[in-house]
Amino acid sequence: MQLVSTVTSKGQVLIPMAIRKKLDVSPFDRIVFSTVESTIVAKKTPTTNEMYGFIKTRKRLTDKQLEGAINEAVEEGLARNL
Repeated sequence: MQLVSTVTSKGQVLIPMAIRKKLDVSPFDRIVFSTVESTIVAKKTPTTNEMYGFIKTRKRLTDKQLEGAINEAVEEGLARNL
């Protein structure tokens, strides 16, 4: 599927509805961008609820600490896949 969008003067791009639906992207979801040669790759990051139980620790984490650990794990995983 190839769809076209325009970069605004502020550097913003509208993600076409067909892609938002396919990836289940909603307002305020976080997207990670990376590049492979001259290609932009965008992936939806999992929510804290989707990642529940993913990180094993004996230490109690605050919601903010847990979200930071999840984001770091997602970014590290994406970096390894490139």
